[in-house]
Amino acid sequence: MSHWTTLREFPLDQDLTELARFIQRCHLPLRISEEGNRQRLSTPDPRLGDLLLPLLDRWSAGELDLDQVRVEPVPAEPPEAGPAPDNAATDAADTSADNTSADNPGTEPPPAAPAQAVSTLPSWPWHRTPLSLVLIALCFIGWLVVRENLEQLLAIYPQPSGGFSPGNSSLAWHLRNGEYWRLWTPAILHFSLPHALFNAMGIWILGRPLEARAGKLAFAALVLIAAPVSNLAQYYWSPQILFGGMSGVVYALGGSVFVLQRWQPQWSDVPAGIVALMVGWLLICATGLFTFIFGVGIANAAHLGGFVSGLLLTALYCLAGGAKNFAASGVRENDTTA
Repeated sequence: MSHWTTLREFPLDQDLTELARFIQRCHLPLRISEEGNRQRLSTPDPRLGDLLLPLLDRWSAGELDLDQVRVEPVPAEPPEAGPAPDNAATDAADTSADNTSADNPGTEPPPAAPAQAVSTLPSWPWHRTPLSLVLIALCFIGWLVVRENLEQLLAIYPQPSGGFSPGNSSLAWHLRNGEYWRLWTPAILHFSLPHALFNAMGIWILGRPLEARAGKLAFAALVLIAAPVSNLAQYYWSPQILFGGMSGVVYALGGSVFVLQRWQPQWSDVPAGIVALMVGWLLICATGLFTFIFGVGIANAAHLGGFVSGLLLTALYCLAGGAKNFAASGVRENDTTA
């Protein structure tokens, strides 16, 4: 495992988005992390410090625009050429530094070690995503509840056979008895361990970036609205069927990501193609093929209801100005990248 050396520290309130874009664009072996109430720029190759620190000094002083700086390889000297005098190396370094001004951007020498790609996917600190972690825990708690045959405490009772009307439904009976929690709690129930694992993974991939960027309040509003919407969609679609699972919430997160990735195309905390995969899975399940082959029922209405609610709620969020929190895929205040 590489040993990472700290090149420079920055205060938490300093916006390092431009630096993060520079690292990503030039494929430099650097990372930005939050440690000890500071933002740290680290590298596995300490030799990079001699090349980058003068550049960072000028950037911090406002003399340099990193978006105008590019890194290009320097051709190696022919084998027959003799070693250059010591002062030649110094002159070359001085010339390179002079050429990286904002008025006349030049080239920056590459690190001695070969450049390697840097991941842009954040590894969020735990305190930034507590609600997502609670949802993940609830997936497995719901599985244990079903194992102990206690799901009747949280589920919406299936509608008895016969005519169905909203006023005389099993759901109406729950509400008349003050059991309003049943609008939300079916999302907790999971009827198998793979079901719980799948939804927990969806929340980990989609939920944590959304919560970390949008904040706990906006994320909680999305979940608390999407859960009953997806549950009600599934109940009214198939009132005679017992259902449960966090899939409707996960699809709401997918709908949210779909809107945000189009509102802010540079935001890349969530891997590209995830939402397309989710929509493809929804369409496959809607055909009944999965149920026909494996004999497992799929809450397609809950998926669709959650996805649509995620689309609409996030569109409202963006119209209200919330999209600015997703303006860049780079590191913002208190973000941690790995």
